[in-house]
Amino acid sequence: MEFLVDLISSIIPYIKTAILAIIPLGFIIFIHELGHFYAAKRCGIKVNTFSLGFGPKLIGFQRGETEYKISLLPFGGYVQMEGENPSEQTGAPGEFASAPLGSRAFVVAAGPAVNLLFGVLVYWLVFASGLNADSSRLIGGLTGLPLGEKGPIQIGLIAEDGAGARGGLMPGDTIVSINGDSVSHWGMFQTRIYTSANRVLELVVERDGKRETLLVKPDAEPSVRGDIGVLSVSSKMETAVGHVKEGSLAAEAGIQAGDQVESINGEWLYNVPYFGYGVWHPSANWIDEKYKAFYERINANQEALVLGIRRDDETFTLEMPVNWRVMAAVQKGSVAEEAGIQNGDVLVTLNGEEIDKTTLYAQLEAMANEPIEIGLMRDGNLQKVILAAENQSPEETKTDGLFFGLAWQVSLSGIEFSEKAAPLPEYNLLTGFGKGVEATWLTFTIVGKTLQQLVGGEVSPKHLAGPIGIANATSRMFDRVGLSSVLFFIGFISINLCIVNLLPIPIADGGHLLFFAVEKIRGRPMPRKAQEVVQQVCIVFLIALFLYITWFDGMSLIYDLRN
Repeated sequence: MEFLVDLISSIIPYIKTAILAIIPLGFIIFIHELGHFYAAKRCGIKVNTFSLGFGPKLIGFQRGETEYKISLLPFGGYVQMEGENPSEQTGAPGEFASAPLGSRAFVVAAGPAVNLLFGVLVYWLVFASGLNADSSRLIGGLTGLPLGEKGPIQIGLIAEDGAGARGGLMPGDTIVSINGDSVSHWGMFQTRIYTSANRVLELVVERDGKRETLLVKPDAEPSVRGDIGVLSVSSKMETAVGHVKEGSLAAEAGIQAGDQVESINGEWLYNVPYFGYGVWHPSANWIDEKYKAFYERINANQEALVLGIRRDDETFTLEMPVNWRVMAAVQKGSVAEEAGIQNGDVLVTLNGEEIDKTTLYAQLEAMANEPIEIGLMRDGNLQKVILAAENQSPEETKTDGLFFGLAWQVSLSGIEFSEKAAPLPEYNLLTGFGKGVEATWLTFTIVGKTLQQLVGGEVSPKHLAGPIGIANATSRMFDRVGLSSVLFFIGFISINLCIVNLLPIPIADGGHLLFFAVEKIRGRPMPRKAQEVVQQVCIVFLIALFLYITWFDGMSLIYDLRN
């Protein structure tokens, strides 16, 4: 019984996120079909069925000539009109095929038009209601629209043995274009690299005021969706002083919160220095290895820590001794929190010995199944707490890569570093609408370019997301970002639905419009038999593509759940 309770408890969060994902996606599909439904009714066309979802009916009712129902599979929907399929046409009044050509085109175009209108309105709402760091980052990644950024993207750290270094990239390089396509946001750059494993890319970079052309071939890294491209480079970040401990060495030297730190001991900074628990994690990556090496270089001269500071328009250096403080960050409901450790506590000793931040993670792992005494400083007072996870193995004690739920950040001489955030733009109702329209146009541009790359073989269908993938992404966004980001993503999906439905695929809305264009030119409809054959072939192809994409969506979902 206890096992069953634990199983149900573990599943409930996923059920919640699935519902949170299905509701907005279902609404997008609903308004699409509502557009078709409304236009059909306005044109006097009989609507037999209005269904939200596909497959067997769950619930429904009949009202007038139309059956309204919700079906089992929530990833879609349809409006079934009288005489819509070529095999069902009799020429009777009220049939879709019997309506004038303009009326039929209006009905078909109404669905995508509603999705487009909804997307524009959502974009407008997000811009007019105010951006935050999460939403501006998401908008830039999806549309390439830079918000609150100074200019083109720049390279920060580079792995010496990575594909970026082999291709000639250097820290500080500004990315101008990839294969002739301009790049205005780091998210766009990452996506292009991600989908270009083992493909030679032509990168134009700006370096020391001059433009250079580099040929870069991303390494292939295995994933559940096949090989993904990796350059082993990071985005350049400007480093700011986020907080200065009162009475610390940094405070005595004159360091102030908000100062921009350009260099440490004469070494130019391309990323925000980080020396917390993740750097010493066994799965540390090449970036963490660089942070470790930077830590060792700082530690080599304990008497002189020289910071190059920019404050407003003034630049200067400040010098102080090196002093490290290990500050706790505690997970809610963890063993560490129950033991009494609080965020910001300074960790001093482990089982009576002075804490060594470079080995602390390994020590916690080695002692995860036995009581551990932690000495900590809080408000100037030394306290001792016991971490004990009785009858638990190290793996059971470990959550999200942490033992006992205890993480830590390292303060350097009283300084806590952070990324210097550019001020976010503000929009009113008028300017917000203009920005929403611009973002809509960029969405069309990005999606159009992706479709072109798919046709040209530059991007594999493995990297596309179907209903399961979109639902999974939406559910994760509910957990990790704010409401404005989720709203923008929903608007982005709605506009994508509009674009995809307007493609000249026979069973899509765009395919019907294509048939109508041919009918207008010929003066009569395409032969019924030809329409049926084309539609059947396309149905088989799209079902195969759907299953292909869904397979990789499912594999990605299983991977996410396991990790």
